Amino acid sequence: MQESIHRLAKSSPRLKELRRRIRRRQRGEVLLDGRRLLLDALRWKIPIREIYLSESALRENPDLVFDEIPTFLIDEEVFRKLAPTRNSQGFLVFVEEPEFPVWRTAQGFGLYLEAVQDPLNVGAIIRSAAGFGAEAVWLSPGCADPFGPRAVRSSAGAVFRIGVEREVALEAALARARSGGCGVWATGADGMAVDEWAPADPLLLLLGSEGPGLSTAAMEGAEGLLSIELDRGIESLNVAVAAGVLLSRIRAILRPR
Repeated sequence: MQESIHRLAKSSPRLKELRRRIRRRQRGEVLLDGRRLLLDALRWKIPIREIYLSESALRENPDLVFDEIPTFLIDEEVFRKLAPTRNSQGFLVFVEEPEFPVWRTAQGFGLYLEAVQDPLNVGAIIRSAAGFGAEAVWLSPGCADPFGPRAVRSSAGAVFRIGVEREVALEAALARARSGGCGVWATGADGMAVDEWAPADPLLLLLGSEGPGLSTAAMEGAEGLLSIELDRGIESLNVAVAAGVLLSRIRAILRPR
């Protein structure tokens, strides 16, 4: 065994502390669950604090052990019970929570998520926002933690590629948007068809929770509503899918290739 790896006994105080950190994220750190996210962290030069890995992961990935990074080996069965998601690939990695410049709203486009509680949807929306060139994603109180393990994995690491702000109240989001001259648009059943919409830069797009959608205050704070026309009696799309459709339209108009 490499000298830089420390094996954790089942009774280790560090293992007990690790369980607590997995259950409740600590300020300033993010847990990456899986080999792929570790490789992304290395490629994007994200500061890595600690690596925990299973015995099988060590056998299959001896090149992913680094003298300068504290690394701990965990019994296979214990690791399976620790991992916060299925198919973790034997790696739990703690990295520093990213910091990005605040989006000033004078140019570009961003998203505001209101009470989107499913971490998989939050992660998927952030992934689409980063991929389509948004400047930032703002999350209201009540949204899932974008830096929780499930959201991070759903985002495919995109939470480290775009500015993400938590606990942004609706009133503050609208005020910041207007101060930069942003147009504010929201999703709504009776809105303009997305295919007819010609978005202008700068822009803030409001998206609501999976069930109730946007609040009345959010819709009233927007200058217009948007709807996605569907066939076969389908009434609505998952919020992450809807975000992808709307972001694709925004980029097609604002940044044609």
